[in-house]
Amino acid sequence: MTTTQSIILGAVQGLTEFLPVSSTAHLMLAQHAMGLSTDLHGFDILLHAGTLIALVICYPREWWSMACSPFNDDKVARRMLWLLILATVPGACAGALFAEAVTQAMESIQWLGVQLLINAAFLVIAERHRGVRSRDALAPSDALIIGAAQAVALVPGISRSAITIAAARMRSVERRAALDFSFLMATPIIAGASVFAASHIVSGATSIPSLAVIIAGMVAACVASIAAIRMLRAIVARRSLAIFAWYLVPLGLLLCVRV
Repeated sequence: MTTTQSIILGAVQGLTEFLPVSSTAHLMLAQHAMGLSTDLHGFDILLHAGTLIALVICYPREWWSMACSPFNDDKVARRMLWLLILATVPGACAGALFAEAVTQAMESIQWLGVQLLINAAFLVIAERHRGVRSRDALAPSDALIIGAAQAVALVPGISRSAITIAAARMRSVERRAALDFSFLMATPIIAGASVFAASHIVSGATSIPSLAVIIAGMVAACVASIAAIRMLRAIVARRSLAIFAWYLVPLGLLLCVRV
């Protein structure tokens, strides 16, 4: 893999991790288009480290407040920290038990097309629900349900941001609050996946490109992630997320009929 290819993959990862269009599907398509092996799982996970940095950059006040909440009287931040821990449990358990089996069983271009269509359906259906609840109104049951939705995103082609935002919207959560909670709950999952990938790399179980190539991809992923987060936060203030279905449906159908 060249540095240029790494930068392209990093940019694809960063943009599509947060836009509700499936980063896994787009990474596989990009790798296929560039003639690269699709067996780059370790490298793909390392790109997530760039998106992790972007999340901290975009939500510094929230993470600082939550980090300090066990030691002060900030009950709002402490409650949000507890909700994020609850929301992480389903995805962490599913990832530990089923991630490798699900990934190996379902990685095909046609399968990705089906999942992109499912993403589109999630977004359209979710936007039919009126959002009246703020982020502070989230209950533990909401966190577990949204966390269970995040676990479903282990299936290649299912967008983590699409399904978690959709789950929150179906719980009558405001669009902006649903988006922010989805992005905040991504942080521990991405951090855990990055640590897991790093342990495999250190043990020699996973091969990766050179350090310079990895860093180039991570920087590109970080920059693209910041752009995607800010763009999506601006979009939800004015438009329905169902607009992404206009992109997902034709792409999904194209992949489904591909021979």
